[in-house]
Amino acid sequence: MQKSSRTLDCVGLFCPMPIMKTKQELDAMKSGEILEILADDPAFEKDLPAWCKATGEKFLGLTKENGIFKGYVKKL
Repeated sequence: MQKSSRTLDCVGLFCPMPIMKTKQELDAMKSGEILEILADDPAFEKDLPAWCKATGEKFLGLTKENGIFKGYVKKL
């Protein structure tokens, strides 16, 4: 996994907030930068890849550690 350019903490937020905040953060980033998103909403596991597919951003993967999801998106 490449090093992320920014980390967005969405722990404690529930659908649709993690995705809305992800979009806001990516809008402020440059093409090619990687965003790491931290979230504990169970829906995030399915929402992030689906959102990336719908918007054309590059979904790089998702891990789960101690109940926290770490999602990675590359801005295209």
